[in-house]
Amino acid sequence: GVCGGCGGFCGFVDRNRVLTILIFAAIGVGVGVGLSFWEPEDAESKKVAMQWIGLIGDLFLRSLKCFVLPLVFVNVIISVVEMMGVGKASSIGWTVIGLYLTTTVMAAFFGSMSTLMFMGLYTDESSETESSPPYVQLGCSNPGFFLAEDIDNGSVSCSDQYATDDPNINFIIEDIAKTFVTQSSGATQVSLSDTIYQGIFQKIVPSNIIGAFNDSNFAAVIFFAILMGVGLSRVVLKAKGKESHLMGILKEADAVFQLIVLWIIFLTPFAVCSLIASAIGKQNDLGLMFKNIGFLVAAAMFGWGFQVFFVYIGLFFALTRSNPFSYLKHIIPAQTMAFASASSAATIPNSIACVQSTGKVHETIARFVVPFGATVNMDGGAVYFVCACIWLAVLNGEEVTAASFIMLIIIATVGSIGTAPVPSASLVLIITAYNTVFGTTGTPDGFGYIFAIDWFMDRCRTVTNVTGDCVVAGIVAYRCPIDESVVEALESKPTGVEGDGSSGTDDKEETAEQAAAN
Repeated sequence: GVCGGCGGFCGFVDRNRVLTILIFAAIGVGVGVGLSFWEPEDAESKKVAMQWIGLIGDLFLRSLKCFVLPLVFVNVIISVVEMMGVGKASSIGWTVIGLYLTTTVMAAFFGSMSTLMFMGLYTDESSETESSPPYVQLGCSNPGFFLAEDIDNGSVSCSDQYATDDPNINFIIEDIAKTFVTQSSGATQVSLSDTIYQGIFQKIVPSNIIGAFNDSNFAAVIFFAILMGVGLSRVVLKAKGKESHLMGILKEADAVFQLIVLWIIFLTPFAVCSLIASAIGKQNDLGLMFKNIGFLVAAAMFGWGFQVFFVYIGLFFALTRSNPFSYLKHIIPAQTMAFASASSAATIPNSIACVQSTGKVHETIARFVVPFGATVNMDGGAVYFVCACIWLAVLNGEEVTAASFIMLIIIATVGSIGTAPVPSASLVLIITAYNTVFGTTGTPDGFGYIFAIDWFMDRCRTVTNVTGDCVVAGIVAYRCPIDESVVEALESKPTGVEGDGSSGTDDKEETAEQAAAN
């Protein structure tokens, strides 16, 4: 654990993370509901109070964003090198890569479909001002004098007795001929071509990678990481079995970043309490707030359901010509562990045992496909990225276009592969993806709601991920029957999934714990 076996309160938090988060979440809800009924005479005082109450949560998110993006960058490079290397070992590698990419693309697609089903029910909670007619102030010949209306008799005269914001000197304009409308340039009209050109391709391909990191341009960072991973894989292959020095540096950096992120994650209960209390305390209509977040949960649930029934079950039946339900009933223990732990890595031993218990998956296939999928297969996150980003966009009054969905599908597909193996990493990726697609900065309004329910949504994402890992293992076992030559090829790879501890999250966590001990 993070505390290294310490006792007291820290030890309790480390040993009972879910319970602690629930306790602090309940405290946050209670405080937030109480604050929502607080209506001080000075509205600014409540705003300041909410700002300080949300300080811990804000610092939590800022620190996560600081370390998770470089951690994702390193993870993507390592994953690409491993996938390229595996593809050279045998047909199993390319089958695994193809299946994982297919399921992830379909996950992002179904996330978009489920979002479109519920998007019309989302509520725009951005700062709205009631439309009002245009006003003008008419000056007189004397400086500082304006035409003013006497409320008592309706007469109009020049006066300097009124303040500039006094309604007595404001006159309504009735734009009968629509003169101001025709002379106004209005909103700039951008063609679909320009939207795709500027909103997708220019965001994906960076002109300055340092600037991409500075702007938290997730798409550009991932694109650069993919290219670097492909190039590094060529260098690793030319090394003829020798370990790459750069790969060693990346793996050590991954272990360091992950250790720091684990320290930050330890503060999750306090951040949950802070963000929930701040988010709820700002609300005046709690019923509308909970109704709105309920539609996000429903959209995500439908997306995960589509992914399981149409992609996993459909692919398994189409590629193996066998009953998928007789196979899936064996992986229920792995799914239960996934929901309890919210970690694909922690579920790896259960997943391997479950797929082997089916009698259809060879041990070598299980030991290879399941840990590899725990690193690169994040279909649950791919569904949720799209749902959450569009929900936030509607909540904040952003314009959602077809290009937004295309960009989110690309980011969800590629970004889910680089999702760090820590529970709250997905939250940071949602913020980064949102800012990338909609051209904003900082944490969007309403993100506290997503954070408040993430303890539950994260477990649902993990169940989806683990189900995908087990299904792919079954398909690979059927499509690529194992033989001794393939076993030798997989076990002899210098960048393999298990031999060097570079991709399995359990190995990463062990490395991080060893670093902490030292």
